[in-house]
Amino acid sequence: MSFAWGQFSRKQLDVIANADARLNILDGSVRSGKTISSLVAWIYFVKQAPPGELLMVGKTERTLKRNILDPLEQIVGTRNFKYNRGLGEVHLLGRRIYVAGANDERSEGKIRGMTLAGAYCDELSLYPESFFTMLLSRLSVGGARLLGTTNPDSPYHWLKAQYLDRAGELDLRHWHFTLDDNLNLDPAYVEALKKEYTGLWYKRFILGLWVLAEGAVYDMWDEDKYTRPAPEDLGRFIVAIDYGTSNPCTFGLYGWNN
Repeated sequence: MSFAWGQFSRKQLDVIANADARLNILDGSVRSGKTISSLVAWIYFVKQAPPGELLMVGKTERTLKRNILDPLEQIVGTRNFKYNRGLGEVHLLGRRIYVAGANDERSEGKIRGMTLAGAYCDELSLYPESFFTMLLSRLSVGGARLLGTTNPDSPYHWLKAQYLDRAGELDLRHWHFTLDDNLNLDPAYVEALKKEYTGLWYKRFILGLWVLAEGAVYDMWDEDKYTRPAPEDLGRFIVAIDYGTSNPCTFGLYGWNN
């Protein structure tokens, strides 16, 4: 099956042209065009990467094949791509690339001892931090690069707190994608998604923001919609909630000045 090319946005073209830092990370909403731009950038890198081992990683090898390897084969064609599941490696444009899953804390043992010139990471925020830490230590060849994509997670996630929020201190380039960055989606589909998601899920899946969602009781909460500045004569507010399912749910608003 041949790959159907679409229109690249300016942000996608910027990724393809400028993903030349040691760490290059694309984050953001679902269906926002992160994967295709990262794959094209990875293809260009593989063609001119320094000598050394290359690695492609997913949450599992199965999700890596589905999300990344299958589209990659369609892009470059079967003459330039061969996946050997038994050996755990891909041959892309004449370069051997090892593949690995990073689904638990034991995964970091899979890459110990490797000397890497490059790595591609799909679903990066789903990896254990220990795996990513080990991976960085393996990228020891001069000119080595990491290309990674992820959907957002908690604002306290290790990837955001330790890396994305410190991009100015590190050799790290960061691109943030929203749903509107994909110019090839049916406008009706985009509009439907925007209507279907509300609150925290809208911020995460449409705007691609790192917001707390797991464990939230009120997942429809939207801080911008439901918060207002306090009156000047009241300095502090507390909302007491008695959450009810079979009984009524009640809210008590209390404010006082200091």
